[in-house]
Amino acid sequence: MRSPLFRATLTAGCLALLLAPGARAQIVLEEQSNWGPALAYLNNNIFMAWTGRDAKLNIMRSSDGIDFRSKIILEERSERPPSIAAFNGRIFMTWTGRDGKINMMRSEDGIDFRGKVTLEEQSKLEASLVALGDRIYMVWTGRDNKINIMRSSDGIDWGGKVILEEQSEERPALTSLDGRLFLSWTGRDGKINMMRSSDGIDWGGKVILEEQSNVGPGLAEFNGRLYLAWTGRDDKLNVMRSSEGIDWGGKIILEDQSNDSPVLTKLGDRLYLGFTGRAGNSKLNVRRSSDGIDWR
Repeated sequence: MRSPLFRATLTAGCLALLLAPGARAQIVLEEQSNWGPALAYLNNNIFMAWTGRDAKLNIMRSSDGIDFRSKIILEERSERPPSIAAFNGRIFMTWTGRDGKINMMRSEDGIDFRGKVTLEEQSKLEASLVALGDRIYMVWTGRDNKINIMRSSDGIDWGGKVILEEQSEERPALTSLDGRLFLSWTGRDGKINMMRSSDGIDWGGKVILEEQSNVGPGLAEFNGRLYLAWTGRDDKLNVMRSSEGIDWGGKIILEDQSNDSPVLTKLGDRLYLGFTGRAGNSKLNVRRSSDGIDWR
C-alpha cells in the first residue's frame, strides 16, 4: 500500500515532494492534460512534454526525475499529446497538428525550439520517436489505421517509408536495444503486439501477448532489457520486461490508474514511468524504479 507520508510544496511551477522516511516517492505535478505525457533523456536531464488543456504544447525538464522546472509553453497546438526523443545532442519533438499533419521541431537545450518541419504524412493520433545509431525513426498510425515507419539522418529530411499490414487504432511505441528496433502496438482486438527490425525496413518476429489494453503501450530499454508498460482494461498500470522482445515476464500491476497511454524512459540507474491520472484527476504523474519491479 502506498504511504501517504509526504508534504508537498509548489516550487518553480512544479510539485516537489518532501518525503518522510520510508515514504514512496511518486511525483504528482500540478500540470494537467487530457492525454498522457512524453518522456526523453538528454545530457543528464529528463524532459517531459505534454499537451495542455488549452491544446498548447508544453515541456519541462528535471535532473533527478523529481523536481521538474523551466516550463516552456510553445505556440504550437495539438488535439493529441506530443512525442519526444534525444538524437544528435538535441531534443526532437513531434506532434500531430489540428490539420492531421505530422510536425517536427528540435532544440539543443529543451527551451528554444526551432526548425519546424511539417510532413505530408497524416494521422488521427500522435507519432512516436526513437534514435538508433546515426538515424532517428518515427512510427505512426495512418488514417487507414496501418502502422507506418520513416527514418531520417537529421530529423529534417524524412524518407524510407515502410507501411506495415499491421493495424491499430492507438499510438504505437518504438524503442531500440542491441542495435535493433522494437515496435509495440495495441491491435484492433485489444491485444498488445511486438515486432522487431535491424534496419527499420524489414520487420518480423511478431509476438502477440495475452495482455490487453484500450490504449497504446509504452516501451523503453533499460539495463539491457526491454520494458513494456500499458494501461489494463481495469485502468491499472502494468509493467513487464524481456531480454529479447519475445518472452515476456515479471509482470507488475501498480495501483495507479489512468485512461491513457503510459510512457517509459531511463536516466542513469533509474527507469521512469510517466502517466496522466484517471478522468477527474488529469495531473501528470511520474514514478521511478531501479529494477522495473519496485516502483516509487
